[in-house]
Amino acid sequence: SMPRALLASAILALGGVLSSCAMPESYSGEIVGDQRVIEVRAKRFEFSPSVITVREGETVVLKIISEDVMHGFFLDGYETQTTIPPGEIRVLGFMADRAGRFTFRCSMTCGEFHPYMVGNLRVLPNRTYLAGLLLVGLLGVGSLALNGRRKGPRSDRLFGLIPLDARLELTQYRPVRALFKSRWFPLVPVLGTAAVFVVILVSAWRGGSSAGNLNFGVMSVWVLWWVLLMTVFVPVVGRAWCMVCPFPLPGDWLQRGKLVGVGTQKPWGLNRKWPKQFRNLWPVTATFTASTLFLGFFTVTPLATFVLLSVMLLAAVVISLVFEKRTFCLYACPVSGFQGLYANFSACEVRVKDPEICKAHTPKTCYVGNEKGYGCPWMELPFDLNRNTYCGMCLECFKTCPHDNMAFNLRPFGTDLLAARRRTDDVNHRRGLDEAFKSLTMVGVLFAFFVTMQGPHGWVKDMARAASLAEYGLFAGAYVALNFLLVPLLFLAVSYLSKVASGNREVSLTRVFVEFSYCLVPLGLARWASFSLGVFLPNGSYLP
Repeated sequence: SMPRALLASAILALGGVLSSCAMPESYSGEIVGDQRVIEVRAKRFEFSPSVITVREGETVVLKIISEDVMHGFFLDGYETQTTIPPGEIRVLGFMADRAGRFTFRCSMTCGEFHPYMVGNLRVLPNRTYLAGLLLVGLLGVGSLALNGRRKGPRSDRLFGLIPLDARLELTQYRPVRALFKSRWFPLVPVLGTAAVFVVILVSAWRGGSSAGNLNFGVMSVWVLWWVLLMTVFVPVVGRAWCMVCPFPLPGDWLQRGKLVGVGTQKPWGLNRKWPKQFRNLWPVTATFTASTLFLGFFTVTPLATFVLLSVMLLAAVVISLVFEKRTFCLYACPVSGFQGLYANFSACEVRVKDPEICKAHTPKTCYVGNEKGYGCPWMELPFDLNRNTYCGMCLECFKTCPHDNMAFNLRPFGTDLLAARRRTDDVNHRRGLDEAFKSLTMVGVLFAFFVTMQGPHGWVKDMARAASLAEYGLFAGAYVALNFLLVPLLFLAVSYLSKVASGNREVSLTRVFVEFSYCLVPLGLARWASFSLGVFLPNGSYLP
């Protein structure tokens, strides 16, 4: 019952806070007089100890020793730093007068994994952390109480407040619609990103195996572009990056015979259809997982970035010559899958204005094309769109619709997550286990990225950068098991417990598993955004 659920949640929330307060702490170093003295050893690419725990108010003295090359030591929050030549000792003292967890990092480029050479200073008691635990628990209890008081479903409003049908059509303004109908848009932005992409490729190639934080290609892709993708493009505009991505450009040119005007409607390639059993998110889930297995290489080594981007470009061209339209973007691009899934949360959409006009209009030029433009390159039915997952925002439907019945709307965040199923979802086997696993694997991938890039443990970094083949083999095996076994099994267990607690036997466990997975879209997007900012803030200074 609801009272029991509220009581259980309150007990869990309170228990989490009390258990955190009650855990015995082991403090670092030793007390010498009125100071806490701690010896810290630095070597590529870790500090030992990597986690330092002190009491608030103590005077802390760090004796830092470099065991191999020149290292730096910078303590975020306390703005304390020094440099340590190899074999020498530097003494650094400060008053631990700020409670919380702070990151210390190497501030001298010491090799390819230099940006990830970090450790943590814990100044106890960490009141912010305990307050956060309490707040999370109270929010959980509050949400249950709010749902318990409702007498009926409020599916017409987001959070029970914001009308889901609220829209602001940007294309009602003539300059915007004229821009979207022009054949030069989005071609000009695509040509701009293509020019930058060439510079990135040349920079990454010339950078070789040098430290990535000193290379334009590595920094512009894995710091600047990735952060913009996760904090602006996807959450606000959805698949806006797909609109300006340079990868499909050569394939479109080969298929159409023209860049600007409307060329042949008969592609030059084989124009084969992608196998029906793989017209889902399984292929892009596999390519994303496979590519991120090498996170210890392409995010830090210019040549590895060059290889990854070159392989993606070559695959885009080859697939465009064999398969129809934007098959690469839909079913092979590693970046496409999570963009499509997370775009369901975004504040923008491409939709029809009046479905009745579409019903009466034949042929469906938005799908088959006409003299003004091409049929939807993403093989969607623009007149039947109800989610952003498979819409690449190429804007061809604006050019081919003779009734100006397409609209680009601003809307409440997360609207697509509450959209009802349509017949086309069942016909195309969408909103199934493939989308559920995509959301779940994004959780596992993020965990691996966080532990490797922002975690303090050097042995994890050694595994990810293949310090030995055995270590990398263990990393790869654990990585795959985490994404496709551990996280899904934990989620399945929670889904099963929820189904049992509900007493509802009509809804299948698979349905519960899939539907619950969409709650990981806004949560996953928020986690990736915060992680990306955590990479950008300390490393963004390398961009200039």
